[in-house]
Amino acid sequence: MYTEFYGLKEKPFNLTPSPRFVYLSEGHKEAMALLTYGVTERKGFILLTGEVGTGKTTMIHNLISNLDAGVEYVYLVNPLLTPQEFIDYLAFSSFKKRIHFRSKADFLLEFEEFLQKCFQHQKIFILIIDEAHKLSFELLEEIRLLSNMEYAEEKLINIFLVGQPELNENLNSPRGR
Repeated sequence: MYTEFYGLKEKPFNLTPSPRFVYLSEGHKEAMALLTYGVTERKGFILLTGEVGTGKTTMIHNLISNLDAGVEYVYLVNPLLTPQEFIDYLAFSSFKKRIHFRSKADFLLEFEEFLQKCFQHQKIFILIIDEAHKLSFELLEEIRLLSNMEYAEEKLINIFLVGQPELNENLNSPRGR
């Protein structure tokens, strides 16, 4: 109905967010600026929180659609994983092939080498975790430890945590500190 009325070629309102139909309010412009700044300046951690339906996932899709070839990323939309499942997912998504490491140490050595190669080729690597308020404290700690990977005073990995306000509560809790 509204497509005909407004002369649109396709429906702009769907359950799946589309970066082609983004309207940036002042708050969304600020969020995009923060995300973009986090990418270009290798800031390590970026936290984006908001209530359900405020456009967090749409902002991430918009960011991803505007990344240039100098940015590698892994986008995790379901963080209800064990640490081992997370390692497997990160390895597969980063290396673009199924690899199951015998140990966490083997993965970390390979992943750090991968990140150093990205850095040497002037590529930025981002791990984006949507629905991050659902992360277990154990997995949150594993992710935090990944942020320690550095080279020549530069972060090798940027981690974007995107979630509902409960994420702030989890991070500020004694266990999340």
